[in-house]
Amino acid sequence: MSDPQIYIPTRAEIEALKEGDLAPDCFGNWRRVTRIYARGNDIKGKAYVCYYTEFGPNASISNSLKEGEINRTVALTGKYTSHEIDILEEKYRKVIR
Repeated sequence: MSDPQIYIPTRAEIEALKEGDLAPDCFGNWRRVTRIYARGNDIKGKAYVCYYTEFGPNASISNSLKEGEINRTVALTGKYTSHEIDILEEKYRKVIR
């Protein structure tokens, strides 16, 4: 079994996301975005987007992304604890500085 993908979106990726684009669903599978229902900046100024992706015939499933934070998919949280994911995020922040 392969390791789940770690995806950390950038501000540019979040701001550019639109309906019809591919984005990860809550399971980590890249699917077409069917609707964006929220977008903005949190109280720390980080960009976020909340959206629905295709999920089989006539179905959709929600997910959200935040700038600079690991997209915590079902597969990822099944392998790592929240604390371990926090450590991975901290390592990423040190790499991009």
